[in-house]
Amino acid sequence: MEDERPIRPQVVDGPQIGKSAGNFFQTDHDLLVQERRAAKRDNKAGEPIEITSKVLCLLPAEDEKNTLEHVYVGESGFLARKINISTGKTVKSFKGHTGPVTCLGLWHKNGEEYLITGSWDKTLIKWNTKTKEQSKIFTKHTDFVKSLTIAHTTGTLYSGSSDRLILSWNLNDGDLLPVIMKGHTRGVEDLVLDESETYLYSASSDSHIRKWNPTTGECLQIFEDHLTSVYFLRLFDEVMWSASADKTVKRWDLDTGKVDTTFPHPDFVKCLAVLGPYLITGGRDEVIRVFDIGTGKTIKEIEGHFDEVSCMAIRGTMVYTGSLDCTVRRWSVTAKDLIQSNDAEKSKSEYKSSSLSTTATKTKPDFSLLTEEEEKELAELMESDDE
Repeated sequence: MEDERPIRPQVVDGPQIGKSAGNFFQTDHDLLVQERRAAKRDNKAGEPIEITSKVLCLLPAEDEKNTLEHVYVGESGFLARKINISTGKTVKSFKGHTGPVTCLGLWHKNGEEYLITGSWDKTLIKWNTKTKEQSKIFTKHTDFVKSLTIAHTTGTLYSGSSDRLILSWNLNDGDLLPVIMKGHTRGVEDLVLDESETYLYSASSDSHIRKWNPTTGECLQIFEDHLTSVYFLRLFDEVMWSASADKTVKRWDLDTGKVDTTFPHPDFVKCLAVLGPYLITGGRDEVIRVFDIGTGKTIKEIEGHFDEVSCMAIRGTMVYTGSLDCTVRRWSVTAKDLIQSNDAEKSKSEYKSSSLSTTATKTKPDFSLLTEEEEKELAELMESDDE
């Protein structure tokens, strides 16, 4: 009689991010998604740069003359790389992690540039970007490292992990500092410092955002409005923006600690950027959306990626996006681009009209969200485009 015992799958430490979907237990919806993505695979919109594995994080390199010629990319394939945006070629590869690279940072010391990478292998690595040598490995987290940020004035590295902790490190000697920030009940998805580097903000899959005194480790404030995981945070001019799995982006007034505007989406939102009067978002539905912050309306939907948009960065009027489709793409976001796109989309008979409104809702009386400087900047853009 044949042995009918089931074959046990190989047990691997931690969830896996592969380049292709599994072949078992797929629903009709899964198959439809695969068919749609296959149809979009040859889409060349955004001048795609193909990467060998899924793009999890993206960081502009600090090139001379403040022009963006290179970006650093963290991948599911256990490495980070520096890419020439114009040619698409890899300039340098940083190999050493044994898990997906989830977060990136840059730090400068005595004329040297260092790349900091965090990984699912529970470590962070400090690399010399010229030699590609590992200067330090940080090993105190007990679960996946998911986020990092750097206080440049003090040379302090902050890291967030699925172990629910935020650790502090001295980047000069690599020592773990005694300040450990505890409070989140689930993993720490993102970290960001305010402009003065006085306060640290953390986003968690416990649905909360916390404000910390990073010197003492004291939690000063908890922001509660999201319904589930908060993936991404950014601070601009006393305003905090957050992206969440509850299918919203929220705009917080830091003076009151309250949400003043909510931007709904049809699916999880994984990343965002603010460019003058525009909010730009990316998420699981593969679409990059551009909102007019003042009106809250969606003014452009950019399609090109055929899997989740996992990260984005801005330099000038260009938006750079990374995706689980293993590509990095770039998009021009000027007033002229947006006006032409909006007019064209309105003329389409099959303009996307989801039952979900993608117009923001405000929790305060209606008022312009643009500062006087932003209003002036927008007017200048409009005038220059008309010339």
